[in-house]
Amino acid sequence: MESWLKISLILSLFGFLKEIRPSEPFIYEYLSGNWTDITGREVSEQIFAVGTYLNTPLVIIAFLVTDLFRYKPLIVLCGIFGIIVWSLVIWTPTLLIMQIMEVRQLNIY
Repeated sequence: MESWLKISLILSLFGFLKEIRPSEPFIYEYLSGNWTDITGREVSEQIFAVGTYLNTPLVIIAFLVTDLFRYKPLIVLCGIFGIIVWSLVIWTPTLLIMQIMEVRQLNIY
């Protein structure tokens, strides 16, 4: 198999597996649950809004960084940041950290 085809298939498989998010339908209920001081309105208006408004500029930056550093270091970095994001979701009940988590959860990597 040609090297460019192999790399393309691996990157496509990685992108597919990265986008499988079985927790997405339940994240709103989890973030607005009784264990945090965050209300459902704050989740909708302050946490999810951060991701909505920052998505486009951060995707442009991600494309530029990917061209500069290539894919292998960014795949490793994606895995590390994925662990950090879900650790923040599980163990951090503050609004500011949840907003930072939402920025990091975008398709930056």
